[in-house]
Parts: sequence; C-alpha cells; structure tokens
Amino acid sequence: MRLAHPILVQRLRSLPDAFPELAADAKAAGVRLLEVLQEDWSTGAMRFDGPGEALYAAVAGPALLGIGGLTRDPYLRGEAAGRVRRLYVRRAARRHGVGSALLAAIAEGARAAGWQRLRVRAPVDAFAFYEGCGFVRMVGEAAATHTLPLSPAQRGSA
Repeated sequence: MRLAHPILVQRLRSLPDAFPELAADAKAAGVRLLEVLQEDWSTGAMRFDGPGEALYAAVAGPALLGIGGLTRDPYLRGEAAGRVRRLYVRRAARRHGVGSALLAAIAEGARAAGWQRLRVRAPVDAFAFYEGCGFVRMVGEAAATHTLPLSPAQRGSA
C-alpha cells in the first residue's frame, strides 16, 4: 500500500464507520483485539471516556489505517500511569509510520493527563515496534511487557 495522503491522527468519540473493515483485517490476521474493542464499546465496558482516556484513529484521506486507545493503567495501585489499549494497524499500512503516529498521540494524551509513564502488554511479534518507539522492555512484570517513561524523573529510572 502506498499512502497517497498524509497520516492524520484524530481523537474519536465513537467507533468510525470504517471500523468493521479494519476489524475484518485484524480478524483475517488472527488478531481478536478489535473484536474485543467492539464488544467492550457495545456493552459500555470500555469507551475510553474516563479522565485522561482517549481513543484515536489514524487516517490517510478517507482510509482508516489504524486505531489505538489510552486508559489509566488498571494494574497499578497507587501510581497514575497510562496504558496503551487495542492498538492495531491495517496490515497493508504497516511500516509507513501509522503505528508510530498513533503511539505519539497516545503518549501525548498520557502526558497531558499528568501520568508519569505509559505501559503496554504487547505480543512478542510487536516487541521490536514498541522498542523502536522508545519503550523499554520490562522483566518479571505479568501485567506489562514494556513501559515508556514520560517525565524526566521516570526516564532516568527506566
């Protein structure tokens, strides 16, 4: 896929009309996370509408290329940190900066919320992507594989 338009990341208030097509791409790739996103959205279990939370879409012209969310990390007690949720980029749009653009928006949202770091539990095949975006691998942590320090104090301790 050659991107004919620049990548634009926008905050969503509802799932976009093109979401079923993106979800079908994920399902064809053997990835269930957008099915889970649809279920959570439909039931109200996760709508990315809590303080500091957001759902983002990456588009190029009329094409929905990817989606990703930010929530408060529910696995940490006593620390306010963000969590990357349901990040998926259409297979044909990978390696064009779509995932990086989504992560940049998510990280900026986490900074704006005042969170000190961002965490994710990534599949092994996505480790190189997250590490290329500045995330640091965590060892011995069941709830997260990677963290991204967002404040100067956290960057020194990562």
